[in-house]
Amino acid sequence: MKKLRLLGVLPKHLTMKALVEKLESFNTATKDTVDLLINLFVKTEFKKGWILGDSPWQQTPTLFYISDGLLRGTVEYEESVYTMWLMENGFLIPGNRFLSNRNGVTEIIEFLTDTHAYALNLYRADSIAKGNVSLYKMLLEIYEENLIEGRKRELMLRMETAEERINYYKKSNPSIIYKTDKHIFAPYVRMSVRHLDRFKGEK
Repeated sequence: MKKLRLLGVLPKHLTMKALVEKLESFNTATKDTVDLLINLFVKTEFKKGWILGDSPWQQTPTLFYISDGLLRGTVEYEESVYTMWLMENGFLIPGNRFLSNRNGVTEIIEFLTDTHAYALNLYRADSIAKGNVSLYKMLLEIYEENLIEGRKRELMLRMETAEERINYYKKSNPSIIYKTDKHIFAPYVRMSVRHLDRFKGEK
């Protein structure tokens, strides 16, 4: 992971506008807590093709806010690789067992384009949150939002027809259909590449 220096002499909050706006949108947000989180997040960059996995140097539990990029989470099962999710922006919570020591399916995160993000060391945040109820509630709301997004994906994948699944993305995130390689996106929404090409050709 490559850390970037802040640009020029701009105040930090002006260089992370998307993150600030997202934090301020939470029901549990307070000015003091938002200001605290702004100072805890560190600006980072991921290059296209980089991967976050389960290697020893990636073991520090980290909460990411993706401000701009394209990435996917995958798992391998019986020698096949399955895309579990795709995202362009928002909070990313890698499954590196911050609280649980239980072993599970290892998730690999692949950056499909150069990606700009902010990183929060969860050990540091946890230490501060023990004495700051407002921060604890805000972190809990971030995790709750992530859980809700996961349930929306489960709903999409359970829709019976490919048209229903593609219409889900047309309503919720149409740009990702065209930004993601068709050989990744088509299997993710359980449709053929030919069908996806036909859909794109109609647009």
